[in-house]
Amino acid sequence: MSRSHSGARFIPAVVGLQAVLTVPTLYLLSLLGAALVARRARPAPESARDRTRFLVLIPAHDEEAGISATLASVKRLDYPSDSFEAVVVADNCTDRTASVAAGAGATVLERIDASRRGKGHALSWALERLSSERPDWGAVVLVDADCQVSANLLEAVEQHVRGGASAVQANYVVSNAAESSASALRFAAFTLVNTVRPLGKSSLGLSCGLFGTGMGFTRSLLERQPWEAFSLAEDGEYHLRMVAAGERVAFAPEASVSSPMPLSLERGTDQQLRWEGGKLALIRDFVPRLVISGLRARDPVRLHAGLETLVPPQVLLAAGNAMLTALAAGLGSRAGLRFGAGNLAGQALFVLGGLLVGRAPRRAYRALGLAPVLLVSKLAVYARLLVGGGPTTWVRTTREPAAPDSAATASRR
Repeated sequence: MSRSHSGARFIPAVVGLQAVLTVPTLYLLSLLGAALVARRARPAPESARDRTRFLVLIPAHDEEAGISATLASVKRLDYPSDSFEAVVVADNCTDRTASVAAGAGATVLERIDASRRGKGHALSWALERLSSERPDWGAVVLVDADCQVSANLLEAVEQHVRGGASAVQANYVVSNAAESSASALRFAAFTLVNTVRPLGKSSLGLSCGLFGTGMGFTRSLLERQPWEAFSLAEDGEYHLRMVAAGERVAFAPEASVSSPMPLSLERGTDQQLRWEGGKLALIRDFVPRLVISGLRARDPVRLHAGLETLVPPQVLLAAGNAMLTALAAGLGSRAGLRFGAGNLAGQALFVLGGLLVGRAPRRAYRALGLAPVLLVSKLAVYARLLVGGGPTTWVRTTREPAAPDSAATASRR
């Protein structure tokens, strides 16, 4: 029996796997198309009469070096100064975070609890305390301590709340794309995940998701759905809990939060371990029940939130498509080659089209050449997770110094 004849039995499996990978590719292209439509149709802002009173809540763990820049950007918010209050939660800090924040004019809440560490616990503690101590606030915006905010952040969140939203997510961008190829690649990834996809989802009436910073919630929502997300991916967990309860997150692309990313792929490993480990836990804990409840209730928001969690990262999707196309070529499968070419072309269209929608700088396009290196890094992360080498508790991400005036230069999507 010839090699080609003996290998023919594998062709249906290869083509079947390619068909499976076509599903996320078509999904991403649909979001790109919806994002393009959403970019062209922007509602005009309405003038507000009675301003919503905001708490800008900033959880911080050993952020002495960067908290001043974050608070300086909050002070530049284009919103009545008597209608918002900056509150820093100095959580289990061993440095001068609390005193530096207080010196910058913020209200500081100090929390020491070695048994319940992490951002999720800090937020739950602070929100419960503020609910009783600050009876007059109407909404809260959560901002990470390494981020800077665009001046229109509170204005944008208020407009969406007045339009009926209970939860709002601002755009989350990388502030130091010009500093290294690795940070430029992160900029490209953030543009696709944090700009294009939520813009498309919002246009389709779906929940855009939460990114961990730049998140706005009304007081009534937090009373209905108290913060009880304590996992490694506390933002994703809270989002899925909300959606399961019938809530939806609106996207505010016109406002942004920005932060610097590690200047090398190696320095981002701990962050990637936390993100991917947290995502795997969410898939296990939430996807089955969200999909089942979404199907039973015929609720596209719940069904989508569950299924979208299964969409693989771009680099893994590209690697799978390339590997299956090479196998199809080796087996002499014309159907497999057509499937592979279509999938790879579709993914390239999403990536390049998404970077155009996100107005990415030229360096972000050039940084795509690092994708093979990123693939190796991702595979190493998954290998560590498989052997139990991932984090089991929250670990502070290594920070890069904030780029000067990053809030002022961050794009308003």
